[in-house]
Amino acid sequence: MKNSIKTLVVIALTTIMALPSYGQSKWGHIGGDFGFNGMFYIPDSTIGAREVKEKVRANTWLNLNYTNGGFSAGVRYEFYSFPLIDFEDIGYKGQGLTNYYLDYKNEFIQVTAGTFYEQFGNGFTLRAYEDRQLGIDNSILGARVKVTPYKGITLKGVWGIERKNFDFDYLHRKDYVRGLDGEFSFGDFIPKLGEKGFVLTVGGSFVSKYEKSENDMFIDYPDPLADGIIYADKIPQNIATWAARLNFGYKGFRLEGEFAHKNNDPNNTNGYIYKTGNALLVTASYSMKGLGVEASFIRSDNMDFRSQRDISASTPLLGINYIPAVNRQYTYMLLGNYAYASQPNGQIGVQAQVNYKVPKNTKLGGKYGIDITVNYARFHDVEQKLVPDAAASNMQIGTEGYTSSFFKFGDNLLYQDVGIDFSHRFNNKNWKLDLAYNFITYNLTILQGHASPLFRGHNLMGKVTYKINNKHALKLEIDHLYAKEDDGSWLYALLEYSIAPHWFISVSDQWNYGNEDRDRRFHYYNIAAAFVIKSTRIALNFGKTKEGILCIGGVCRSVPASYGAGLSVTTSF
Repeated sequence: MKNSIKTLVVIALTTIMALPSYGQSKWGHIGGDFGFNGMFYIPDSTIGAREVKEKVRANTWLNLNYTNGGFSAGVRYEFYSFPLIDFEDIGYKGQGLTNYYLDYKNEFIQVTAGTFYEQFGNGFTLRAYEDRQLGIDNSILGARVKVTPYKGITLKGVWGIERKNFDFDYLHRKDYVRGLDGEFSFGDFIPKLGEKGFVLTVGGSFVSKYEKSENDMFIDYPDPLADGIIYADKIPQNIATWAARLNFGYKGFRLEGEFAHKNNDPNNTNGYIYKTGNALLVTASYSMKGLGVEASFIRSDNMDFRSQRDISASTPLLGINYIPAVNRQYTYMLLGNYAYASQPNGQIGVQAQVNYKVPKNTKLGGKYGIDITVNYARFHDVEQKLVPDAAASNMQIGTEGYTSSFFKFGDNLLYQDVGIDFSHRFNNKNWKLDLAYNFITYNLTILQGHASPLFRGHNLMGKVTYKINNKHALKLEIDHLYAKEDDGSWLYALLEYSIAPHWFISVSDQWNYGNEDRDRRFHYYNIAAAFVIKSTRIALNFGKTKEGILCIGGVCRSVPASYGAGLSVTTSF
């Protein structure tokens, strides 16, 4: 099936591209994008930047898409045979056609054959997505159907096999995913509700994973007392999840919620226990002129859901679903070293945020006003009480593991963030000031696997932007993270000069001046320049990157230390 679809798409695209250019409007449109991200690596034993055999590495891809009315087709080629070392570390290495599809849609139906991405609701049951920075591509190869039988009603159905990096031997895979999703919007169905300011949408989804079980599973752990065996006939082959969601709004008020349940799913990430899983996310918000308030509650327990049961928790590979991070996401460099990774197998927490704008043309707010944001987030693990079988043997493997009170916070604090920031543009328009303070508490032992006391850090950020004229601007950012745990205190500075709309030049440095080991008070400097013309961006950089974690939207992975020069080229057409 895989080879047939690939051959069909390649032949179709080749034929289309061979058409004369003067016929593009008649025969449809060809577009796409190309990307190259390469680096020359220099070993540096002081920061842990290891020596690699191939010093020049690169990630390269090319997307080609054809559209003609409601019909579209596409193909992607990726060349990662000598990838950047952080991608090689997570197994993202290889080359080939990784994405190919045929799609047709009109007002009533959309049909896709080949590779596709899809999400049901918040992603509790299904989120097939790509994040190129993280090296995640959980696309599905198969078929998808979307139907809109009436305005306000949407039905979806999917079936297929998840991508596993560059393992293209789909015919020998013994796992696949199938799912259904439906959503009903009362506002579209009953227009008068929308006219009166009401929003009401309800939805639900059902996703099932099948993975054949043929052999007994021998669980081998470093502690011989924890070793166990699960017989093939006791391993569930069909694992089902379902979710229900609600979105209600009236004028400035909004309430959103989703609850999900997963059947017992013994796997590598939960220690091969038979406990069911669940997740709940509730968000309430209110906004009016100059004021916005939002609060969220999230709980997820035993909700890591993968196409293959033996995949490690240290990688997002073959993840079927997604548990979103409700805490505030920062772009501040030093806070990024301690970003919170959402914990699908055990977290309960809250997030609250208030946005207030000091009015314009007032004595305090000045001509443009002052934007103030205050936020608070706190997350714990879930309470765990061993079931009798597990308590008697001191081993959870093959049992239901534990029980947990749904709304009770566990004893271990995972992450806490208390923050406030200000943003103000001065009366002459040319100057803008941003200030932020955060106090974070971070559980290094659970979140990063480093046995360590709770990390407590005070981060102060200041950023000044000066608009010299309509084209030229200068930005200075300084961050200071004061801490005693882990690597101690850090200082970060960035100076960026831009010439709109083409040039960006920057110099930055992270200095670990507070490390207890004076020989490890390293500077991680970076010099970068970028040139942008139309849809093409070319960037050069030279410098050092510290070992740590890279997080985007609550999904994280480890990043090794590196040193060298990089070149990045992206373009779309």
